[in-house]
Amino acid sequence: MKRLLAALLIALATAPAASFAQKLYAASVRNLTEGGAESIGGSLYAVVPTTGVSTFVAPIQLEGGVPLGITGLAAHPLSGVLYGITSPLSRSNPLSLVTISPLTGDAKMVGHLGVMGSDIAFSRGGTLFIWLPETSQIGVVNLDTGAATPIGTPRSAGSPAGLAIDDETRVFITLKGASGTLDTIDIATGAVTPGPAMKGAPFDTLINSMTFTPEGKLIAVNSNGGSPSNAKLVSIDTATGAVTTLGNMPDDTDGLTFASPVTPEASVPVNWRNVALISLLLLGVALAGFAWAMGRKAA
Repeated sequence: MKRLLAALLIALATAPAASFAQKLYAASVRNLTEGGAESIGGSLYAVVPTTGVSTFVAPIQLEGGVPLGITGLAAHPLSGVLYGITSPLSRSNPLSLVTISPLTGDAKMVGHLGVMGSDIAFSRGGTLFIWLPETSQIGVVNLDTGAATPIGTPRSAGSPAGLAIDDETRVFITLKGASGTLDTIDIATGAVTPGPAMKGAPFDTLINSMTFTPEGKLIAVNSNGGSPSNAKLVSIDTATGAVTTLGNMPDDTDGLTFASPVTPEASVPVNWRNVALISLLLLGVALAGFAWAMGRKAA
């Protein structure tokens, strides 16, 4: 019994944090500096998922203060580590995989992708997928080296697209932008199945990035592709393709994902809420055992 409870304590202590502990984060490709000059280095924002209201967290900078422009964000479902891919427009280290602190915006280099990616998303098992617009393929990213490996047959080059994976490991992609269809992809073969036509987007140009809320709702960044690029937070009905505007976002917003505000970088996270619950359970078992022992002694 003691061994069973100990194993349960460890399992729950290291289980992923509950969805209510997550926040919506967005990243931008570039900022406007003093005087209006463009700086190809982005910022990290905390976003209200129902309104798009965004609060500046920090500039996204590589160790040493080198600015990075981010075009895709995704949080590992098991470790909670926040990953980003850099834009080809990034002043430094373009087309790279990095980890990002959701508290400080500090980034650490993982490695070079080897190709251009427009968005990334994790499966439930912790595999990182990427959309490769130059060949219109989905790919897998190696979390140790950063290298991206395409899946399936290359197609004609397309526009940057949003990528999202739901709890059933259905992969959604916006191949033809906000005026196209919401398609799905077979992650084993790379085959694309056309979905419903999207309608109602405030801009008919791009769906930069997508992610699912903890409740299973698909939300996305819709932009006009300008310079700077105006951006809005929208929701997309996966069954009908209907797009609903939720609110404005900072110019040049691109990456979008839910993540824990406090993210470990190299260890399994401890879920202290579950530790407390199991500690109470163990205390209850101990008290019940003591009461039973005292009852036998009295008898």
